[in-house]
Amino acid sequence: MATTSYYVAVSLDGFIAREDEVMDWLSNYTAPLETPYDYEPFYKSVSAVVMGRKTYDKILSFGEYAYKGKPGLVLSKDADFKVKEPGVEPVSSNWKEKLEAIKASAEGRVWLVGGGEVANLFIKEKLLDEIIVTIIPETIGIGIPWLGKTPLSAGWVLSEHYISKKSVVQLVYSRR
Repeated sequence: MATTSYYVAVSLDGFIAREDEVMDWLSNYTAPLETPYDYEPFYKSVSAVVMGRKTYDKILSFGEYAYKGKPGLVLSKDADFKVKEPGVEPVSSNWKEKLEAIKASAEGRVWLVGGGEVANLFIKEKLLDEIIVTIIPETIGIGIPWLGKTPLSAGWVLSEHYISKKSVVQLVYSRR
């Protein structure tokens, strides 16, 4: 069974994007970090992706869909929402069952892509197994929190940590 992982880059003050969804503060940190959790090795461990509708729309705003060939789910409150990518399914109900089916059939990781609101929901529902947070040494003041805006309580255990040459810190946590 696959592990559900929230792999995310956050500002030092805890945001995944500015309030207007701009992520310009990441531009100086695109070079490989030379850690086991660089994007490329992480992505090779991913069998499927899960995201919320806002993240899906944001990804498409950059051009084409970034996760071609990986099955996935896009969670949306809109039952009429459609996606164009083969193997990617829009889900407005029964999403937990669909996630469990993907986890059961996949190897490696199911990546929860972006989306603090969905990460918050997954933590509350005890569906998130691992958090891999890459802390970028930039502060942006206000923005979109990496774990949503609603109260949340869960225990985690630090299993790995890495520091890059550019003072980027990666922390890997497992659910306690």
